[in-house]
Amino acid sequence: MFGENGSLPITGGALLAVLLYGATSLFVTGPLVGERMMEKLEWGAQCARHLRAEVGAAEPPARTMPQLGCNEMLGFMFGGEGARFCARHGNMFTNNPINRMLDATDRTAREAQQKRMNHAASKAGSRCECAVTTTLEARRVPFAIHAGSARLITPSSVRLLESELVSSLNTPACAMKG
Repeated sequence: MFGENGSLPITGGALLAVLLYGATSLFVTGPLVGERMMEKLEWGAQCARHLRAEVGAAEPPARTMPQLGCNEMLGFMFGGEGARFCARHGNMFTNNPINRMLDATDRTAREAQQKRMNHAASKAGSRCECAVTTTLEARRVPFAIHAGSARLITPSSVRLLESELVSSLNTPACAMKG
């Protein structure tokens, strides 16, 4: 490792150049290459889709209440005679107070669900940016190796960038932003 007189086998200038190149890769070109790879992945759109799916999976579908018609109102009370009456006179009970109340309940539930979806969508940008920042900071060295080697060496965390971003998105720090 050391020469005959205790000196390094490379000159100070060459050592300084290697250290400068490494620092530039670590702090400048590595994060820049990482950001460009995320843009190429179209991470913003993927992240928004992922968050919408996450909210949709956690949110049960809005139930629609069945409407009470003539058969439901008279059929169970008068049996076959009530069913014949409804067949003859049509569905005359569709605009009853119970149906209006059920419609109002359904509409309120759908509006609340839509409001929750809109709230989650409004927070998607900050969560997605948090995932980008967290990934760039946590994987700074692999990005520097990738950029410093002129993209000849691709560490696994750079190769699997999308899964790294999803993992960062689900960290407690980024989840709290949503």
